Amino acid sequence: MTGTAPSGADDPAKATGTEFDDLAALYDRTRGGEPRGDEYAADIDRRIPPGDGPILEIGVGTGVVALGPLRRGRRVAGLDLSAPMLDRAFPRLGPVLVRADASAMPLSTASAAHAVSVWVLHAVDDPVALFAEAARVIRPGGRYVVCSAQHPHPDDRVGQVISDMARRVDTLLGHPRPRGVTADEVAGWAATAGFTATLEHLSRAWWASPADELEAIERRAWPAMRRLDDAALAKATAPAIEALASMSTAESLRRAVVDLLVLTRP
Repeated sequence: MTGTAPSGADDPAKATGTEFDDLAALYDRTRGGEPRGDEYAADIDRRIPPGDGPILEIGVGTGVVALGPLRRGRRVAGLDLSAPMLDRAFPRLGPVLVRADASAMPLSTASAAHAVSVWVLHAVDDPVALFAEAARVIRPGGRYVVCSAQHPHPDDRVGQVISDMARRVDTLLGHPRPRGVTADEVAGWAATAGFTATLEHLSRAWWASPADELEAIERRAWPAMRRLDDAALAKATAPAIEALASMSTAESLRRAVVDLLVLTRP
């Protein structure tokens, strides 16, 4: 598999900007950066057989997940549509990045041993096309590990507030898949491309404060928020802001359960 620096898109006219472009500068800060990325990388690494073939991250973003297998001695490559996100990934991963749409990857057939996507499918317009391309690019017998959704633990008050807010945002947008995608949807899309799916659940815990989430809301750190006008955004976020502002300012232990699917290509 070959790749280029972010500026080396095969056809710049086709590599249009994305809603993640303006978020690149604050993306790591609001998503946990390299430490949280490595937690996912460790779980993913255990589910991918050893070998020297490249692992392709579809939706590589700033590279914090792909950096994990790279540090563990694996070869990696990354694909994303957002040039500013790839600019952040380049210092971490080097010239193994391709700027392209995941539904039309400019990669050779069977060029990747395995693939990974973490928090990507909710932002994909045509998941069926993505999985068709993944099946083409991944070698027979390879795996595609997908983290598709995160569910706050019932005792995570902050997580519940943010989840409810995200649902209101999606509802106002008329989003066809409010609050992300389900494991059943992912398995169904994958099946159309011949993948078989195994669902696992990962527990996650981290420390954060309500102020962190208030700052993220103020900065509109989630792309969907930026598609609402000011009045609609205020309607969606006001209950969350009120609830978060009433909580203690101290950091608390946040907990969630992540849907992880291991998809196998026959």
